[in-house]
Amino acid sequence: MRAKLSTGIPGLDNLLGGGILEGHVVAVIGLYETGKTTLGLHFVYEGLKNGESCIIISFNEDEESIVENSKAIGMDLEQFKDKIQIVRLEAVEVKRNIEKIESELPEIINASNAKRMLIDTVSVLETIFEDAERYKVLAMLRRMLKSARITAIITSEADKYNPNSSKYGLLEYICDGLISLKVIRKSELDEPILGIEVVKMRRTKHSRKPKPYAITENGIVVFEEAEIF
Repeated sequence: MRAKLSTGIPGLDNLLGGGILEGHVVAVIGLYETGKTTLGLHFVYEGLKNGESCIIISFNEDEESIVENSKAIGMDLEQFKDKIQIVRLEAVEVKRNIEKIESELPEIINASNAKRMLIDTVSVLETIFEDAERYKVLAMLRRMLKSARITAIITSEADKYNPNSSKYGLLEYICDGLISLKVIRKSELDEPILGIEVVKMRRTKHSRKPKPYAITENGIVVFEEAEIF
């Protein structure tokens, strides 16, 4: 049986029944400022602390920004510079050379013997494709990650009318799991609460109950014993 990898967030690990199954590709979706990237950074940083090689692929941040943003929540990526690769990809270049990306990324993964990957955020890439092409490029990403046997988190904007769906409603169908980060209001006059829900996770027993969480100076804290209302 495959092992489970800790997300680096104890409360989330418990909701997941121990973590993310090795080899899974998991979508993390949410609206702006719900902590999608932060959750992904927790996952990568946990791997680095365990001596694992990791890769971050970003479509909207350069390496310096990622390192500084990580440092602001207590994650010093620079101390693991021999174990981490941060790759900035321009979405337009990916569209122009998709076959090249499909052949070169697995080589990068295999050369580094990486165990974990964060792709942040795929919405930038999806935006420049039409529907049929959009699914094709997501399916390509899945094939690439599965063939490399890497465990990956892919972040995406949520549909603003349905927090359990990605922006274009496709990512969840090519992923093994879906974690939704949402802003919940009891009423329009009440202060919003951040809620996390494990919507699906193949071959894993997990909680389906949304739980409150907070984004702190040390990253994400999930209050697994608390109720949203």
